[in-house]
Amino acid sequence: MSTRRRNEYKLHYFNMKGRGELARLIMAYAKVPYDDIRYENADWLQHKDRMPNGQLPVLEWKGQLLPQSLAIARFLAHRHNLAGTDEWQWAKIDAMTDTINDTLGEARPIFMAGEDEGKKKEAVDSFLKNAIEPLFKRLDKMLEDNGSDYLIGNQCSLADLALFSCYDFAAGLCGDRLPKCQHVAALHGRVGQIPAIKNWVEKRPATPF
Repeated sequence: MSTRRRNEYKLHYFNMKGRGELARLIMAYAKVPYDDIRYENADWLQHKDRMPNGQLPVLEWKGQLLPQSLAIARFLAHRHNLAGTDEWQWAKIDAMTDTINDTLGEARPIFMAGEDEGKKKEAVDSFLKNAIEPLFKRLDKMLEDNGSDYLIGNQCSLADLALFSCYDFAAGLCGDRLPKCQHVAALHGRVGQIPAIKNWVEKRPATPF
């Protein structure tokens, strides 16, 4: 009698991309099977007390629970060849990932605006002008100067997946108003054509953010 093998990882997050999507992209890239456990807001309160800090995302591994989206991403990156080739390269990848994550944090006022469409539009405009445009322009110049296909080093890393996720998030909010940064757009396209990433993007649940 055969038994189904349990997946090594369980990712607990809401039914959205948000802070959980970077971990999903890493596991898609690494072709690692995992349980993608999604909570609707109405159900979340039943599970909140079980989670460290009462927050999501949480990665479950060997019965242990790891909170914080970047801690989860770093853990997975080290285990699945997305952490560069040496300690200095990893430090730069880590710093770049933090920078991208800080930029995403600037979107908070958009979601605090509630149903006020005027405030929401102002917040989106501010996010585009003061967060996304400066980031994309800096990274575009860096990619041009480096002459590399990737942000750090010569292979895909956590930083590239973080930028891919950030680009998708910004496009979902700003549409065709994203700054015309050809190297950033090319990197987004390049990562999106990695077969495992392409497959995940095509099959993942459709959510706005």
